Amino acid sequence: MKLPKYSRFKFRLVLGIGAVVALVLCVQSVRTYLYTDAVLVPQQAEREAEQQAGALTTAARNAGIADSRALGPAIERVLESAGDRVLWMRVLDANGVLAQGGNPEGRARIPLGWWERVEKHASLGVMADTAQGKAFVAMLPFRLPPPAHRPETGTRPEFSSHPPNGHHPPSYVIELAIPLKAVAGSFEGLRQNLVVGVIASIALLLSLLVIGLRAPHYLRGRYLESEMQLARRVQSDLQPKAQPISPHIEFGASAVAADHVGGDFYDIFDAESGKIAMVLGDVSGKGVPAALLVSVLQGAIRSSMSSQHELACERINRMLCERTTCERFATLFWGVFDPATSTLRYVNAGHAAPLLVREGQNRIERLEEGGPVLGLLPRAVYSAGSVQIEASDMLILYSDGINEATNQNHDEFGEDRIQELITETAGAMPSEVCERIMRQVTAFASATIPQDDRTLLVVRFPGARAVGHCRNSEELTIEAVA
Repeated sequence: MKLPKYSRFKFRLVLGIGAVVALVLCVQSVRTYLYTDAVLVPQQAEREAEQQAGALTTAARNAGIADSRALGPAIERVLESAGDRVLWMRVLDANGVLAQGGNPEGRARIPLGWWERVEKHASLGVMADTAQGKAFVAMLPFRLPPPAHRPETGTRPEFSSHPPNGHHPPSYVIELAIPLKAVAGSFEGLRQNLVVGVIASIALLLSLLVIGLRAPHYLRGRYLESEMQLARRVQSDLQPKAQPISPHIEFGASAVAADHVGGDFYDIFDAESGKIAMVLGDVSGKGVPAALLVSVLQGAIRSSMSSQHELACERINRMLCERTTCERFATLFWGVFDPATSTLRYVNAGHAAPLLVREGQNRIERLEEGGPVLGLLPRAVYSAGSVQIEASDMLILYSDGINEATNQNHDEFGEDRIQELITETAGAMPSEVCERIMRQVTAFASATIPQDDRTLLVVRFPGARAVGHCRNSEELTIEAVA
C-alpha cells in the first residue's frame, strides 16, 4: 500500500521530530549525569570540607587552643561528630604536619602555587584514590584564635616566602579528605531521575524505530483489512436478497463466515423457461482463496444451462481439476425447480444431502443423486435426480459447518438435531425455520467464532400441486431419493 505523498511526509515528519526529541533528551540526561559526577559532587565535597574546617576552628576557640600542636583532641572530636563524612584531617605548615586525626594517606605537603589559587578563588582540592574509595582532598587556609600574648619572633613557623602583592599567607593549612560517597547521596534523587530519563529516551528511540520499521506492514495490514471488508460486502451483495423471487417459492437463508470472507455460497435465481435454480456450495478451506474460487463457481453456474446442469457440473469439475491444485475442491448442490410440472431436478456433487420435508406424508427425503465432489476426479460423471414437489413441501440445504459444529465435549450438532428442529417448526415460515436452526447451532457450538463457514438455505414450495392431507404428530420417516 502506498500512502499519499502528503501523508507520507507528515508521517515521516512526526517520526523525525520524535527521534530528535528523544535524542536530545538522551544526550542532555547523559551530560547532566556526567556533570553531576564531575562538577556538582566535587563542589559539594569542597563545601563539606569548608564546613569541617570551620568546625575545627570553632572547637579550637571553645577549647582555648592557641598552639597548633595541641589540636589533636579537637581534631578527634570533630572527626567523631563528622562520622563517615571525613576520612582524615591534618594541620600543617611549610615545615610539615603539626596535628592530625583519622587515617591519613600520602605525604602531606603544600603544593606549589597554592596561595595563587587561594587568591583566584579556584578549587583547593583534588580527586584521589584512597583505601575507602574515591575522595576529595582539599587544602584550605586555617587560622587559630589569637594567643593571649604575642609570641616572640621566630617561635611560630611561617611560610618560607611571602606571596605577591604584599599579602601574608595564613598561619596554617588544613588538609581534609571527604569521601565522595558521603556527599553523593545528596544527588541520589537527581541521578535516579537522570537514569529514568535516559531509559525513557532510549525506549522512545527504540519505539520510533520499531514504528518506522513496522509501519509499512501495519499500513499494509490496514489496507488489506479494508479490502477484506469490501470483499465481504461484495460477497454479501452477490447473495440473493430476502425479497420474493417467484410466487412459486419462499425462502430464508443465513450465512456466517469463519473469516472475513467465506468459502460457502448459496444462490436462488430465475433460470430459462420460468424455472428457478437453487444452489448451495462449499469450497474447501476458508478466507480469500476459498472466496476467489466461490466467485468462479458462481459465475460458471449462472452462465450454464440449468436444463442440463449435470453436464455443466462435468465441465466445472474438469475446469477445477485443470486450473486448481488438488487441495482446492468444492461440494455443490444444484437444483432446478420447474413450476409447470412441480418437479425438482437436482445434482448433488458430494454435498451433505439436503432434506426434503414432505408436509403431507410425515417423512423426509434425502437428495443424494449426483456424483463426487468437484475438482478431484477429472473424468467424473454426474447424473441428475428428480423428485415431485407437492404443496408446502420444504427443502433444507446446509453446509457442513452446520451439522459438524462441535461443542465443548467435541460432540457434533448432527443431522438428527436438524430433523428435530424441523419437526418442532412445522408450518413455520422458511425465515423462522432458518433463524431457529442457526440460533440452536450457535448455542450448541463451544467457540464464539465458527471454526467453519455456516450456511443454511430453507425453501418452501407453496405453489406446487396441492395434496389433500392432514398433518399428524407421527414421527417423520427418512428416505434417500436416487
